[in-house]
Amino acid sequence: MIHEKPHAASHSDQSPEMSNPIGAQQGLTPPSGARVPDRPCLAPDVQLVGEMPETGFKERQWLILRAGHFLQVSELLYRVTEQANGERTLEDIATNLTESTEWLVSPDHVRRLLETKLIPLGLISSGAGGAVGCDSAKDDVTAHGAIVARRRAPSPLALNARVTTIGPHVIEPVARVLQVLYAPPFLIPLLIAIAFAHAWVYFVHGVGSSVLSVVYSPELFLITMGILVLAGVVHEFGHAAALRYGRGQVRGMGVGFYLVYPVFYTDVTDSYRLGRWARVRTDLGGFYFHLIFALALVGLYLVTRQEFLLLIVLLIDLDIVRQLLPFVRLDGYWALADVSGIPDFLSQIGPFIRNALPLAAPEGPRLPALKRWAKWSLIIYIVATLPALAFFFFLMIKGVPLMLAAAWDSLHHQMGEIAEAWRRGDAVRAAAAIVQMVVLALPVVGAEFVLYSLAWHPFRALLRWSRPTWSRRLAGVLVAAVTLMLVGFLWAPALPAIGAQAPSGVQSFAVTDRTHVLMPVTYAQTPPVGGNHAPDWLNCGFYNSPVPNENAVHSMEHGAVWITYRPDLPRPEVELLRHQAHQRSHVLVSPYPDLPAPLVASAWGRQLRLDRADDPRLDQFVRAFRLGSQAPERGGPCTGGVGAPQ
Repeated sequence: MIHEKPHAASHSDQSPEMSNPIGAQQGLTPPSGARVPDRPCLAPDVQLVGEMPETGFKERQWLILRAGHFLQVSELLYRVTEQANGERTLEDIATNLTESTEWLVSPDHVRRLLETKLIPLGLISSGAGGAVGCDSAKDDVTAHGAIVARRRAPSPLALNARVTTIGPHVIEPVARVLQVLYAPPFLIPLLIAIAFAHAWVYFVHGVGSSVLSVVYSPELFLITMGILVLAGVVHEFGHAAALRYGRGQVRGMGVGFYLVYPVFYTDVTDSYRLGRWARVRTDLGGFYFHLIFALALVGLYLVTRQEFLLLIVLLIDLDIVRQLLPFVRLDGYWALADVSGIPDFLSQIGPFIRNALPLAAPEGPRLPALKRWAKWSLIIYIVATLPALAFFFFLMIKGVPLMLAAAWDSLHHQMGEIAEAWRRGDAVRAAAAIVQMVVLALPVVGAEFVLYSLAWHPFRALLRWSRPTWSRRLAGVLVAAVTLMLVGFLWAPALPAIGAQAPSGVQSFAVTDRTHVLMPVTYAQTPPVGGNHAPDWLNCGFYNSPVPNENAVHSMEHGAVWITYRPDLPRPEVELLRHQAHQRSHVLVSPYPDLPAPLVASAWGRQLRLDRADDPRLDQFVRAFRLGSQAPERGGPCTGGVGAPQ
């Protein structure tokens, strides 16, 4: 759940080549064939909004609404746009600006601003062949405003695939009623009640039994998912009511994809017109309504004693914590941006870096001068965020094979669950399996879209750069080949060996049960090769002491190979096993008392007894069954569980 503020692009009319503020932005060229009309007028779908209050910029910034998105411009550009009504000539505009502002403006200055800024930005209509009136401008914008209408490649950090589902005519009456919850007589008592309710849930009652009540009940799983969706809708109306309380208006609600997840969104673009703290209230309004919803769930629990309701409270709180992270465009990000007075950190990083470069910077927009505290806020954000985002995308790319394998196997498992449920006439269990299939599929689709977005810009840039000469083309091919090799190297440890054959001596066992249990399990094999197991998997790696069977079996369910050895195995051989654990993911090594052989390698439903650690069949076994198709949930995590491998 997020609220959407379209990126407020900043466009300064300052240029390092000029001493007056009439100069053109460096690196901006007009679209081919565009001419300045004698009597300029606003382009279609352009609306003048006014000054943006309480920003982090030294100079006042002004807002213009274009095709539903705000543009942040300087006062001079705003004043020129304001004068363009289709009746005034360039001379009239220059005269009016000179008389009403501190600038000395000539018709040539006006022409240059129109030609290099306002027409390319799509704010002023343009046409070829002389004067163009406002009536004929509508058809010319598409032809000559290609820089505006051009379809941009998707951004991995933007809300994509948006679909508006609720319009302002539906939202406005509801927000008008709900805005009363922001009035202090309601706000303060509610916050106090929320604090006491959460203290009782976490420090008095606890949530352990609430988790278990859902884990073993598909009916409650469906109800929990439905209530969480409803909570998300309430969250969005929190943003809408907060904006309405500040005298703004929501422009719509809908659904879309952000990063790898489907999300609700609320378009609160109108909050740009509000003061700083009204914007922050809008940013945090979703959290406030989410917590009110959680408070209602606690009250419902006190009446019904349904434990699963408190699990939903926990999930709501975890979602709030997630959205407070300021690295991507979630609610915490927008709140931090509005406190600092910089409309959108991520979209301002490029212009800020261009300003900061001591030598010739790449072409593109520059950032207007920032106040000292705002400048340092942006610097700290850049230093903290860029490494975090790079690490996040690195982990995402690295985890693609495991994610796809886990999703594929889980989908097959859920299809089996659906068939079995229909055979038994259990419609609820079948519905729960279908919901889980959707939940599994959506992040996979989202991740693929993010990876496409990440690759698109570098690929296009490399393609354009390599076109002019054969030497560049060769260099481009080499760069692409090296990139593919690096990705392959990154994915190799997570991929099962292609065409690997099982070694001789492998025993196969039928494993029919794999339920999560909270009690010790007696297994038919030593060590076990599958069966009922603990809810927590064991972190893969090397252990120098025995580990619980139940947790290790859960790891094998995810595709891990469990290599066990007698405690008296010679130290050089133990070191060879340690190397096996560190060489690949999903390999677990631990001592095991009373083994039937000096060394036993186990996978889900498979086992091999060995006498020595340097037996080549051990490596063959690992290659054949690590993340193999015999594991019911191959590709599942082998970290983030229990245990501390060395």
